[in-house]
Amino acid sequence: MKRILCISGDAASGKTTAARRVAARLPGWRIVSTGARFRELCAELGLDPQQISHLGDDLHRAADERMAEELAREQHLIAEARLVGYLARDLPDALRVFCACPLEVRAARFREREPEFSEEEALARVSERDRADTDNLRHLYGIDYHDARYYHLVLDTSVLSPDEVADRILEAMREA
Repeated sequence: MKRILCISGDAASGKTTAARRVAARLPGWRIVSTGARFRELCAELGLDPQQISHLGDDLHRAADERMAEELAREQHLIAEARLVGYLARDLPDALRVFCACPLEVRAARFREREPEFSEEEALARVSERDRADTDNLRHLYGIDYHDARYYHLVLDTSVLSPDEVADRILEAMREA
């Protein structure tokens, strides 16, 4: 079994749900989320989490470096963030998964969490977040985190239930 699990994907693609479902089946494994860390920082600074991509290059690079260090040294870690597949690309004992999901489905999921937004507003916010994150990571590292070469497994979370996603990930972790 792999030592580290990295789950990447766009906003509302099912990264966190997948991480939680897998962790529930792997006693002793813990979840770490760069997104959660950035949301906490935004709350401390009084910023809208939509502004994460605008926090500054130094802050982003420091957070990414911290995550890369954790990936390199930790055991039984489930890391979920857009960049973790890329950060773990040279770690042979990490399984890298990308949660793919159409924008419309992700916008509907966003609305479930944030019901004050209309369907149109949710679509615009998720789309803008995708664009900002993609542009920011391209700016910082010259990469597109959607690139399939960074992943061992790509799962369409719009057609799989959360338990099916977890099943596929665990199967891949055992086979690898």
